[in-house]
Amino acid sequence: QNVDVTELTIGFIPIEKLSTHYQDGSNLSGHVSHKGIPGIELSTGSLGHGLPVGCGMALAMKINNINSRTFVLMGDGECNEGSVWEAAMLAPVHRLDNLTVVVDYNKWQATGRSNEIMALESLREKWRAFGWHSQDIDGHDIDSLAAAMRRDEAQKDRPTAIIAHTIKGKGISFMEDNNNWHYRIPNEEEVGIAARDLGLK
Repeated sequence: QNVDVTELTIGFIPIEKLSTHYQDGSNLSGHVSHKGIPGIELSTGSLGHGLPVGCGMALAMKINNINSRTFVLMGDGECNEGSVWEAAMLAPVHRLDNLTVVVDYNKWQATGRSNEIMALESLREKWRAFGWHSQDIDGHDIDSLAAAMRRDEAQKDRPTAIIAHTIKGKGISFMEDNNNWHYRIPNEEEVGIAARDLGLK
């Protein structure tokens, strides 16, 4: 399927600016800041701020009787941050059943294997011990992910944590489970190989 990249910017960022991503002097940095970037409302990334903000949004919706839900996507390395676990303790106290966290658990972070840097296992049991409804799923199975994100009686009066087990770079021969691609940007030849691996070419 061909994707028109101009549609992905939704008018916030000029299409030509995307080529400056991660370049010296660009404000499209690796962890994008909300400063000076239209459409980016706050800075989160690996700093662990996404879940506290998500808790605040979910709590505000509860207080104002707004029937809506908040979803927070996090990396496993982000679960090293203390602010994540402070927020994880707060959410059950306020019965934030309108809050769902999806942890992309690819077993890698910037400098190595996640479980060699911090004792994350079992993530499902850790979230459960904090009072969350939690479950492990195959993060590459979209149907399983969609099913896990549907609210049911099991999640009533408590938030949900979905531990989505994934493989970094899945489906791309030279990237799969290779942490060198945490920071690297593929060159033109590599983009072509990746496109073929993914059946896009």
